[in-house]
Amino acid sequence: MQTVPPQVTSAKAAASQRQSALRPRRALRRLGASLGKHSVLIVLSAMFALPLVWMAGTSFKTAQQALTLPVVWWPHPFLWSNYPDLFAALPYFRFFLNTFLYAAVTIVGVCISSSLVAYGFSRLRWPGRDALFYVMLMTLILPFVCTLIPLFVMYKRFGWIGGYLPLEVPTFFGSSVFSTFLLRQFFMTIPQSLSEAARIDGANEFYIYLRIILPLAKPAMATVILFQFIYCWNDYLGPLVYISNQNSYPLSLGLALILGEFTTNWAWVMAGATAATAPIVILFFFTQRTFIQGITLTGTKG
Repeated sequence: MQTVPPQVTSAKAAASQRQSALRPRRALRRLGASLGKHSVLIVLSAMFALPLVWMAGTSFKTAQQALTLPVVWWPHPFLWSNYPDLFAALPYFRFFLNTFLYAAVTIVGVCISSSLVAYGFSRLRWPGRDALFYVMLMTLILPFVCTLIPLFVMYKRFGWIGGYLPLEVPTFFGSSVFSTFLLRQFFMTIPQSLSEAARIDGANEFYIYLRIILPLAKPAMATVILFQFIYCWNDYLGPLVYISNQNSYPLSLGLALILGEFTTNWAWVMAGATAATAPIVILFFFTQRTFIQGITLTGTKG
């Protein structure tokens, strides 16, 4: 039977003692790093949340309190009537409906066109594919105002000015370059072996796209839907240029009607802004897990 030398036993004991002595220090370092990180996050969160808190609080103030300095954070009295008064003065629910319809149509168009284009750029091999993809990405550099006048002239010749056609029809023809890029990057993370196995079984490309790729791309599609919905919800310049009938205004243009020519009730403005912001916050609250998953899984291969 072998015996352990005393020197080895003492060395092990000394090493164990050193490890025991280092554990509290490591725990303190981790605790300090965690406290510092969370402190920074709390401060940044408060900075971003403060304007939203002020907006929501001001929506319940009187018109005089909305402009009082120093700022009155807690309304006194608490005016719930700002919301029904605003909805009675403007066809606010009509603006909501117009915006929802605008967003729904463009979401369908973007999901169809961008996913098809992204499939061609990611899953099919053809000459000049990557070069054309980079040319498409370069169009993201162009501001909307650069193409505003040519597009307006073209749509006017089509007889589309005055309605939503100039804003909705292009989405069915791949106008959302960012959505195409997002889906293309996600499609490239899907193993090619799945498509090759389907081709061996006799599946065509449209079947592979519809029955294999799209079901696997639900997180990315949900991200595209959320981005497009937010874009339509916030879009101001497009409807301002193309829509002339006030009954067809989306929410972004409807909010501008609250601003008076000489005087403005800023409590009403904040009530309208709060009502317009609430659907976006609620939507993100229920879809944040899918949204974050779609963002983190996109762009890992390219």
